[in-house]
Amino acid sequence: MHFLLLGATGRTGKHVVSDLLSQGHTAVALVRTSGSLTPRPGLTVVTGSPLSRSDIENALSAAPSLIPSAAIFTLNTNRTSDSPFAPQLSPPRFLADSCANACEVLEHAGIHRIVVMSTAGVGDSWASLPWLSKAFMGWTNIKYALEDHNLLDKEIRLTKMDWTLVRPSRLVFDDPNQKAADTKADVQTLDSKGEGMRMADTVRVSSVSRFLVKTAVEGLFIKSAVVMRD
Repeated sequence: MHFLLLGATGRTGKHVVSDLLSQGHTAVALVRTSGSLTPRPGLTVVTGSPLSRSDIENALSAAPSLIPSAAIFTLNTNRTSDSPFAPQLSPPRFLADSCANACEVLEHAGIHRIVVMSTAGVGDSWASLPWLSKAFMGWTNIKYALEDHNLLDKEIRLTKMDWTLVRPSRLVFDDPNQKAADTKADVQTLDSKGEGMRMADTVRVSSVSRFLVKTAVEGLFIKSAVVMRD
């Protein structure tokens, strides 16, 4: 399969690129900064903004002999640092408008499958989020990303796309010393409400990537949201 990738330079997006290529798929990645992602066999890199429909159109046609079967969206908002209190850099509605643009361009091109990386706590999963997680999100600048994810959640449901919203619990980086067998364990999935979420829930970035790719390739959870954890 051939994929359009938005957010391929992020910590999850880079894993998605590697997972797709290792499985024999191909992809075109739209990146905002030239040189932020190195082209390699099976990967075409196009510089542009997801806020520009014409840039997304250019990405779709960047590999003339290949038409994307689906898109994987791993964009997130940016802050001045990884601190949850750091000021927001991304404009309001960055995620919502980027996703709406992508869906519009994809629909026009006859492509109807998109898998979007969201986060636990969005939409109807907020009620099941542990109270301490709610407090943390509400008291830090993470609230701006959450608001944008909520807007995206509403926007995508208005489209005709075969969408999936993947809502990971708290992301953690993979331990390079961890055994390979451990990192390939199946994740746990909860319904869109995330009933049963716990404060200690985490999920490895590599686990999220594999789940996103599997969901896109196998056509799972169409027109639904799913909360996931390790």
